[in-house]
Amino acid sequence: MPAIAPSEPLTFAQAMELERVSAQDETYLSKFPALSYDYAPGKPLSVQRSYGGHVYAQAMWAASLTIRDLGLRIHETNGYWTQAGYANRPFIFEIETLSQTRSFVLRQVMARQPTTPSDDCPFPRSDASKVLGPVAFVLTCSFKVREEGPGYWLNFNWEKYGDLLQRDPTSHPSSEYLRGPGRAGIIRLADFPGIEIRTPDLTRYNDKNSGTEHRRMHIYRGLPPMVLDPNMLAAAHAYVSDRAGLSVLLHTFGATELGMSGSLNHKMVFHIDPEKLRFEENGWYIQEMSSSRGAEGRAVVESRIWSPTGELVASTVQDAMFRTLKPKLS
Repeated sequence: MPAIAPSEPLTFAQAMELERVSAQDETYLSKFPALSYDYAPGKPLSVQRSYGGHVYAQAMWAASLTIRDLGLRIHETNGYWTQAGYANRPFIFEIETLSQTRSFVLRQVMARQPTTPSDDCPFPRSDASKVLGPVAFVLTCSFKVREEGPGYWLNFNWEKYGDLLQRDPTSHPSSEYLRGPGRAGIIRLADFPGIEIRTPDLTRYNDKNSGTEHRRMHIYRGLPPMVLDPNMLAAAHAYVSDRAGLSVLLHTFGATELGMSGSLNHKMVFHIDPEKLRFEENGWYIQEMSSSRGAEGRAVVESRIWSPTGELVASTVQDAMFRTLKPKLS
């Protein structure tokens, strides 16, 4: 009998919850499943691939647990997906120190999963004792002390998209539909834990701006109870940053399909102290995505994350793989 997802939607803190496996080393087990496109509260956990942004954010949070007494904040992260992750079993995060000084710490996180599904949810500590598969995800994560000094930044161009962002944010679609694997057809992505996300329709803008000027946008805010820990705040923004970014490639380069596609690596730089990334009830962040290059089965997806006041607070660069499916020979 497969494990059953919690009957109520998770908060973001619950979705990130970790249990330390051993007092001898920095190894943590995720207590709740990573999001998958078919995740639903109260339903059996499936073998479907998990959302890459979930393990990315949770690896960040796992690394931050090792420096909580130092008062350092997440500064930059770089993650690599090496195997598919599955929704019906926990991730086991092993953290190593690559470098550490009083003002700067660099951690590496390796995430693996048991080779067999879990029988329970929340996942029991005993799952960490199962045979583990190969490394599915690797993250390097740097932390630094807060710096004081003058600020120099770009401000968001509110006129760029006409009156689109002057509307009630909740008037934009909340559901996201993508083409599923194999014969799955069009699928709806599951809602994010503790984060409300909307997708403004940029058709009018993109009709006049094709190719590398094509843009995709998400606007999002946190849901009560609000995340308070600065490093978990950073993880929440990272969680959103990986959402449906590969669809940018379809429109930028005129591709009809991506075939076998997925992220190879995802880099994120926080330009401000995560303490300033707090979610307010009516404060909507903006993620603006584009692509400048696609060739040889790979493409780059770039994004900027703007605060509710229009300050550039984070940037991402994602290297994605897409392989055109070749017709089968008769």
